[in-house]
Amino acid sequence: MIQRKQTLFLLVAVILGMVHFLSWPLFIIQMLTSAVSLYTIFLYKRRTFQATLCLMALLASLVWYVMLAVLIQQGKLSSDLPLTAALPLIVAICCFLARRFILADERLVRAADRIR
Repeated sequence: MIQRKQTLFLLVAVILGMVHFLSWPLFIIQMLTSAVSLYTIFLYKRRTFQATLCLMALLASLVWYVMLAVLIQQGKLSSDLPLTAALPLIVAICCFLARRFILADERLVRAADRIR
């Protein structure tokens, strides 16, 4: 179902999630986020579970920044970050928007069921 808006947002999240690499812990978190987002695309028949997975991907993107702060605090990474360090934030925004549209679809389906 590539024509759905949420699928496009999740696809952007997958692509942007695979672009950035600073260190192994951050790479693992980003790959986890990308894998969850990619798996979520194919769950279009289970919208509530799809929304839950979007929330998990969103939280994993935010955990990326927590791990980044920890690594900088420990001195394992420099505080001079490249511009691509903003990509996990864009991934989080895409996951948020995808979740919003998934829940809108679920409300629409439930409203249509009430009419029948």
